[in-house]
Amino acid sequence: MAHVIQYRSGFWLVESQLEDFQVRGAVIAGREKMLIWDTLARPTDMTGIAEMAPTLPLTVVYSHADWDHVLGTSGLTRPPVEIIAHALAKPRFEEELPMVLAKRRKLDPISYRDATVVPPTRTVLHGPGHWGSVRLDLGGVEVELHPIPGHTPDSIVALLPQWGIFLGGDSVETPLPFLNPGSPLKAWSESLSTWAGRLEGASKPCLVIPSHGRVGGPELLRETARYLDDLLSGGVNDSMGDLSPFYRETHTNNLALARGR
Repeated sequence: MAHVIQYRSGFWLVESQLEDFQVRGAVIAGREKMLIWDTLARPTDMTGIAEMAPTLPLTVVYSHADWDHVLGTSGLTRPPVEIIAHALAKPRFEEELPMVLAKRRKLDPISYRDATVVPPTRTVLHGPGHWGSVRLDLGGVEVELHPIPGHTPDSIVALLPQWGIFLGGDSVETPLPFLNPGSPLKAWSESLSTWAGRLEGASKPCLVIPSHGRVGGPELLRETARYLDDLLSGGVNDSMGDLSPFYRETHTNNLALARGR
């Protein structure tokens, strides 16, 4: 079962501890609709979440289709009106995630016994690989969804401009991000720097919430961008100091991918 933290009226963080790391989602409740940002890794992570605003129609948004962000959906006790994701996420639900779920069941049969792969019901894509922002009005609070290059091709970030909240998914992460083969380091870094400038210039301070790592301000985006820039330039150290075993392995993997470009 996940841990729920209320940050303000109508906004909660949902955090779940996995074997090697913690993953974080969010719940946003307006006057008319409720939105869940990522359903986390296991059905039990969604225990009680749909009942936090039981009279409001429920929408789910997947920041991307990695297993630790989407396999909790079958734990919701009422069906979402729609599940939104980047169009590039859809084939991952058809090809990759059934195999990942089978592996998770072998590792932890109790936690994943009732898990199913629940694909998006609405995908958004405009043009050849690029889509513009999508705005969801929840009643009193608007959620903007934007594509972002980097961690995975199907990555989305969300901005709540009225509340000064930025949900970064895995595109921003502390102490360091996780690269995949083909991650576009330059475009990723530039996008994070652009977002940091936008948030720093906003009329109110902005809370930046990654799916992994500490919560903070726009400096988190700049930290991730600097790490990506250092990988590009070859200026990052082989050792990053006091890292957990998971992030030491991640850093080693990142170095290998960056040097093999």
